[in-house]
Amino acid sequence: MKTKWTYKVETIKPPVFAKSTTKAEYITEVLNRRGLEGWELVSAPTIAPAAELQFYFKRPL
Repeated sequence: MKTKWTYKVETIKPPVFAKSTTKAEYITEVLNRRGLEGWELVSAPTIAPAAELQFYFKRPL
């Protein structure tokens, strides 16, 4: 039987950062949370200059 998927598109606009937090750390935290929820990142297209980032996820139904 084929796997059925559900999909999620999430737009992330990183907040203004304190000196102790970088943009990469913030994005890593968001992606790790989605992974714990069972989501697999399938695409993260780059649009320059990127104020917002879009991430495409999937997980089995």
